[in-house]
Amino acid sequence: MLFGGSFLLAFEHLWHGEIVPWFPFLTAAADPGDRAQMLYEMSTVGVMMAVSVTLVWGAVTAASCILERRNASVKPAKESE
Repeated sequence: MLFGGSFLLAFEHLWHGEIVPWFPFLTAAADPGDRAQMLYEMSTVGVMMAVSVTLVWGAVTAASCILERRNASVKPAKESE
């Protein structure tokens, strides 16, 4: 989930022309004023996106473990002959 989201975000940046094949590779990094805004956005929005996805992953994993334990503790019904 995290890698898929990262790939889509990178593709979106490429699609909008924010990534170029020459140094410094990000169009916002060429101008010092834009660089500060870019780093601010990466440190706020980017970190919160990563934290949110990680928390959702942890919640889904915990729910899966709880359901597996619950199903393992249920005894199968006896078949009547």
